[in-house]
Amino acid sequence: MNEIINQIIQIDDDSYKNQENKKSELLEIKQAYEEAINIYKKEKLYEAKQSARSITEKMDSLIKSEEEKQSIAVGKISEEIDEIYKNTENMLIEKLLDELFVMED
Repeated sequence: MNEIINQIIQIDDDSYKNQENKKSELLEIKQAYEEAINIYKKEKLYEAKQSARSITEKMDSLIKSEEEKQSIAVGKISEEIDEIYKNTENMLIEKLLDELFVMED
């Protein structure tokens, strides 16, 4: 009878050790998965930041290019306005001078 009790105790001890080993193995697997997930998250976050940075740089470049085009267009329009103003001013001066000379005659 004592021998049966010892066998039961031994079986119980073996079962407990086996259970603890499985818990330990599962904990290690869980930690490995959590670490893999964290690494994956960090990599994806880094990639997203790099992508956002790249898109921002492209947008900045496009905006700068568009600003330069607009500046050139505004400059051309300003030059045209200045030319028209000068021509108009010259025409008015000539008309005034012509009228003044006609009055003197």
